[in-house]
Amino acid sequence: MFSTQRFRPRRAAAGLAVTLALASGGWLDSSVALADPGARFLVISGAGSSNISVLGLDEAGRLSTVPGSPFPSGTGSLAVAVTPDGRHVYSANTVSGTVNGFRLSGDGVLTPIPEANLELGAPGVGAVVAPDGKRLYVTSGSVTNEIRTYSITATGGLVFTGAVKVPGVSGLNQMAISPDGRFVFAVGWLQATTFSFAVGPDGELSLVDSVPAGLMSTLPGVTPDGRFIYVSNEASGSISGYAIGADGKLSPVPGSPFSTGLMSLPHAAQFTADSRRMYIAEAMAGKIGGYEIAENGSLSPLPGAPYAAPAGTLPGRVVVDSESQRVFLVDTLTTGITARVHPYTMAPDGRLTPTGEQSVDTGLIFADGANAVVAVQR
Repeated sequence: MFSTQRFRPRRAAAGLAVTLALASGGWLDSSVALADPGARFLVISGAGSSNISVLGLDEAGRLSTVPGSPFPSGTGSLAVAVTPDGRHVYSANTVSGTVNGFRLSGDGVLTPIPEANLELGAPGVGAVVAPDGKRLYVTSGSVTNEIRTYSITATGGLVFTGAVKVPGVSGLNQMAISPDGRFVFAVGWLQATTFSFAVGPDGELSLVDSVPAGLMSTLPGVTPDGRFIYVSNEASGSISGYAIGADGKLSPVPGSPFSTGLMSLPHAAQFTADSRRMYIAEAMAGKIGGYEIAENGSLSPLPGAPYAAPAGTLPGRVVVDSESQRVFLVDTLTTGITARVHPYTMAPDGRLTPTGEQSVDTGLIFADGANAVVAVQR
């Protein structure tokens, strides 16, 4: 049975006492007082269903299903984003054409935020939250896309502040943001282009650079140190890597693009906290790619890579948890209908091996896109 105690580090008791003391003094609102400092969750959305799954994540990296999960949401989510304090979750939905916001409690329960349930007037595609938690960026559209900027209120509501067009017929733009919040990146699946936008003082975006990527380019990932961005080229079977300049301009790293094999369908690069290793789902190959990142950004395979996914699954996304030294593989499609999460252990040399623990059912159908993130409550 799910127990919130499993997901709290030992420091949580002291943190909770401080939170309650502040709340009793009237310094925090009720939504903040309900937060559970140290609680950790894996939040996943479904592109083929109308719900979001929340799994409890303890210090050792063991997963458990939160009662009531998956929770109702918009239909066709291709992106889910969480604020840095782990208290608010946002989903961009292609079919319903909405953005939906939720409060994430210390028990892992999602509660809708009425002020963050917005009609986009077009399919919702990508979503990222600024590192300071003050803004949400959403891409919407079909053949052409725009990036919409929202201010996030203290209670998690969204206030529209402006939009900028993504040049050309880029389509299905997924996003990433630099760790310092100075740049937003969008990748054009149709146009095979990576775009870089500078973030102004009020959150407004201005185009800085656009560089070629491979065919069906998507799902960019920025290293935690902010030095490099890597893009999955699904049809090209490759990964494009770029160095991020101080002005936001992008330069290909030596050896880019890096082949992942013919028709491997690479999907969504993820990184260890030290920015030294990268893991990526290879959907059609049924594997997880693993790479060491050199000082200049070039990639070389980790020992034993690529690593086999369980039989009967189509790998869609990996999530790296550096705290527990685990990698979680999320199905996009599976013979079991609903997507499952499969845990792997990271060895000191980066090699992945299955933990032997049973995979966990998300209750989602077709979990695709930038759809999975670890939420840590602070």
